[in-house]
Amino acid sequence: MKDIHIVRYFSSLITISNGKVAKVTKPTISYCPLARFLYGGIKESAGLSTAQLKAKIRKAIEEKITRYGFCTKDRILWKDEAVIPYGASEILAYGLKSKAIDSVVTVCDGAGTVITAVPQIVQGIGARMHTMLKTSHIPEVAIKLRRYGCHVLDEKGLINQAAGVVEAAKKGYKKAAVTVNAFGEESLENARALECNLGISLTILVICTTGIKENRLNEIEKYADIVWSCNSNDIRDRLGKKTLEVLSNVSPVYVLTENGKRLVSGYTPNIFGMRKEIERSVVS
Repeated sequence: MKDIHIVRYFSSLITISNGKVAKVTKPTISYCPLARFLYGGIKESAGLSTAQLKAKIRKAIEEKITRYGFCTKDRILWKDEAVIPYGASEILAYGLKSKAIDSVVTVCDGAGTVITAVPQIVQGIGARMHTMLKTSHIPEVAIKLRRYGCHVLDEKGLINQAAGVVEAAKKGYKKAAVTVNAFGEESLENARALECNLGISLTILVICTTGIKENRLNEIEKYADIVWSCNSNDIRDRLGKKTLEVLSNVSPVYVLTENGKRLVSGYTPNIFGMRKEIERSVVS
C-alpha cells in the first residue's frame, strides 16, 4: 500500500510520502498570520517569488516531519502545552478538561478520523496539524493512539467525521465536538442532523477556511458553532456581523452559538501556562 498524505498549508497542497515532501503546489496567498507565528522562515513572505515561497513552505513541512514525526511512524501524539493561543486543539483540550464536552472527533495523520477523550492527545494531534485532505494508514500511529485509549475509525486512514460522530455515540459519548475542514467536502448539514438522530449534543468547529466558496460559506453560517477565519475576508465580513463572541484579534475565531459559548467559557491561553510574550508574538 502506498504511503501518501496530502495536506493544505499556506494555500498550497503538499504531498508527503515515506517521510519526504514529494510535491508543493503553487500557493495562492502571500501572507498567513498563523504561519508567521509558527514558522520563522515564513515571517516575511510578502514580496517573495513563487519559487522562494514554495521553498519556505517545503522547509516548514520538512521541519515538522523531523521534529514531530509528522506523517510517519514516529509521530509524537502527546502534548500538554499550548502552541497557538486560540487554536482549535487548545480549546478542545480545555473543553475536555472542563467537562464542557466528553469527546472529540478529530483527524490525525497516519490514522484518519479519531475519537478521543484525552486532552493531551487532542493537543498532540492538533498542535501541529494542517488541513489534512488525505492520509494513509500507519500501523504504528494507530497502535499508539489505541494505547492512549483512542478509537481509530478504520484501518485505511479514512477521513469521515460524520462516521466518527456516529462511532462516538456508539461508544456512549453524549457531548461530542467535531472538527470539520472547510476546504473539504464533508457536509455540515449532515453532521448537524446527527445531533438529533443520535440524541447527543454536538459542537461543530470549522477550521481551514481560506479560499472557501459562497455555498460553503452559507453552510458554515447555518450549521457551525465555532469558526476560524484564517485568511478569509468572506468569513470576516459575513460572520463578524452575527458572532456572539470573538476570540483573538489577529486571526479572529467566531463563536456563533450558545453551544460554542459553553465550550469556550472560561478559556484563556494562560490556562496552559502560555507565556504572555508568546501571545504578543502573534501580533508583533
